Amino acid sequence: MAVKLSKEEEYGMRALVDLAYNLDGGPAQVRQIAKRQEIPQRFLEQIFAKLRQANVVVGKRGPRGGYSLAKDAGEIRLEEVLRALRPKLQEDTRTNAPALAELIDTVWSEIEGSIQSTLRGVSLANICDRARELGITDPAVITSGMTGSSSTQN
Repeated sequence: MAVKLSKEEEYGMRALVDLAYNLDGGPAQVRQIAKRQEIPQRFLEQIFAKLRQANVVVGKRGPRGGYSLAKDAGEIRLEEVLRALRPKLQEDTRTNAPALAELIDTVWSEIEGSIQSTLRGVSLANICDRARELGITDPAVITSGMTGSSSTQN
């Protein structure tokens, strides 16, 4: 069983890895990233707005403007990215939940804790390193492995 990302989360991760891997932290325009990663540009603009609000990226206006990482790729953890893109979950306010429901909630909380711990341990730089180890050099290919699609590599 695999943990599924929403399209927004997947596209956000792909765009950030694209920035980290291909531009050495320099600015890139949304339309360039959208084209390389085959992401709808308007959707990517909305994603970058959330990432900017969470201080994951910074935007620069003007003809040579675009987005760049707000800090070193090694300091941006996947947990931080998903927190910026994932809607806040509502707290369960049940007061008279059956014991089995409470047990399942407890077990699920433990699982979520394990996932959060793993996400804290993986940075954008880690993903870039793995891409280099695999010999991936084409900007359009760097994140295809994250989504399970197959592509030819250089």
